[in-house]
Amino acid sequence: MENLASSNSYERNARSPVGPRRVRGPLRAVAVAVSPSKSVAVLAACALANSAGAGCRWCGSELPKRRRAWCSDRCATAFWANHWWTLARRTAKRRDKYRCKRCGHKPPKRGTPEWRKTRKTARLEVNHIEPAVGRHGRLSCVHHLANLETLCVTCHRVETARQAARSPGNSTLPLGATVKALV
Repeated sequence: MENLASSNSYERNARSPVGPRRVRGPLRAVAVAVSPSKSVAVLAACALANSAGAGCRWCGSELPKRRRAWCSDRCATAFWANHWWTLARRTAKRRDKYRCKRCGHKPPKRGTPEWRKTRKTARLEVNHIEPAVGRHGRLSCVHHLANLETLCVTCHRVETARQAARSPGNSTLPLGATVKALV
């Protein structure tokens, strides 16, 4: 009898027709295992993707021999950096040069004594301008780089409170807290 506990999702997806994807380019190589139906569904609904059926799924150019989806690693990286939360978050921080877009705060470099003291409070977070509401773990167009901004912890807390105040059914404020109290 097969031990189901030992098989993980990466192994199952490695046998899929599409297989695991390696995202290369300016980002570190990261194995992204996704079923073909999920990426095809995202591509069909994505405003950034090529809407024509032929060619590269991202830019629309002709596919070279031995390629089935992307014309180059650059197009594959661009797709995953706009739809996979882990890569989108890293790309947004790099794009914003590791500074808060609102106040300009830049945290200390990793490994320095100052970083060790303030790593919980001086870090940068990536905010969804249009709230993700539980879609972080899925392939989604809500992770487009145009919808992301890098913020410090304080600015992110204020922005989250503003977003919660705008949508009454989705409040993330602590009991009794107000937007002004968090500023």
